[in-house]
Amino acid sequence: MKSNIEKVYSKLPKTELATQKVELGVADDIAKMQSTLQKSLSDADSKLKEFKDAKDEFAKAEAKALKVRATASKVSGQYDKIAGAADRIREKAEKAAKDLGVAPSSIKGFNALEDLTIDLADKSADIEDFDFNLGQ
Repeated sequence: MKSNIEKVYSKLPKTELATQKVELGVADDIAKMQSTLQKSLSDADSKLKEFKDAKDEFAKAEAKALKVRATASKVSGQYDKIAGAADRIREKAEKAAKDLGVAPSSIKGFNALEDLTIDLADKSADIEDFDFNLGQ
């Protein structure tokens, strides 16, 4: 024979305990997901700061490159003038050497003048043609 307590327990719904277990499981999932979301938000903030810093760095470098690029024609023109003056001196030296019947290379510094003139003309062209590749 069952006691009154047992009779009462037997009449109680059995799903109440299962519902509580499901609710606890969902609450655990929610807590874990909140933790994951908070960590992800922190990571995202760090990434966004890194992106902003990189963008700022790029903007500074771009501004500097644009400033330097703007001087290319002027500087290249100056070097071309100097190379042109050196060519005129070289031509005078060649004419004088021919008049004297000697090789221009026998004039002290002639070969170095010729080499330096070519080097400066090449550098001038490199400056003029330099591609900063800034997408502009």
